[in-house]
Amino acid sequence: MTRPPKTPFLRVICLFAAILAGCAGPSADRKKEADARMRMGVTYLEQKNLPMAMQELTKASELDPGNAEIDMALGLVYQSRGDMAKAEEYLRRATGKKPDYADARNNLGIVLAGRKAWDEAIREFEAAASNVMYTTPERAYFNLGEAYRLKGDPANAEGAYRRALRANERYAPAYVALSAVFGGQGKWKDAASVLTRCVEVHPDYAPAWMELGLVNLRLSRPAEALKAFDKVLAVSNDVELRKQAAGYVTLLGAEKR
Repeated sequence: MTRPPKTPFLRVICLFAAILAGCAGPSADRKKEADARMRMGVTYLEQKNLPMAMQELTKASELDPGNAEIDMALGLVYQSRGDMAKAEEYLRRATGKKPDYADARNNLGIVLAGRKAWDEAIREFEAAASNVMYTTPERAYFNLGEAYRLKGDPANAEGAYRRALRANERYAPAYVALSAVFGGQGKWKDAASVLTRCVEVHPDYAPAWMELGLVNLRLSRPAEALKAFDKVLAVSNDVELRKQAAGYVTLLGAEKR
């Protein structure tokens, strides 16, 4: 800022005031602008416009460098770009600034799981899920189950998926994952029971119908399998899923004749 050259006292006062303002953190106006830019950045991220998302979020971070939510959003942008090292860096910044930030811990766990750092990922998912203020703990429990499953620990995977369903009995992916654990142990009747419950709760959830059809084939229940595959065709718009189901319908229909 340009100042009159013959007023050193004023210059010192202004500089001292600026230092105090910096120590006090961003002004209300800067925080307001940072929040607006963060929201715009998140909108761009949802639209998959990553350059604009990065631009808005970087500016938001400059305006409000202590904001953990901005760090998490930047982490998600880097994750979407495939730069997992930077994603991890920003998500760690977010959790460092706000240790009880469950969303950031869940997303950090996902990044850690991506590089097979299973134990670290498990700790982050546990921290997220155990936060009583977290509104979607079923997601963290589901991710916890996935980490245990991929680590080769089906017993703890089963426990985590069950915890996801206790948190939200309508969380369909946990039913399918739990059925897969049972299938991996040859417990096909248990798998069928879990999937049956899933389609009772979510009658239009095509992946569960697809898996139920496959499990019924394992159990030598062709009629029940055919019904499940027919249901996939009735409720799904997914091209690949419909193609797979149609193949089984054709096969089972031919066998029936």
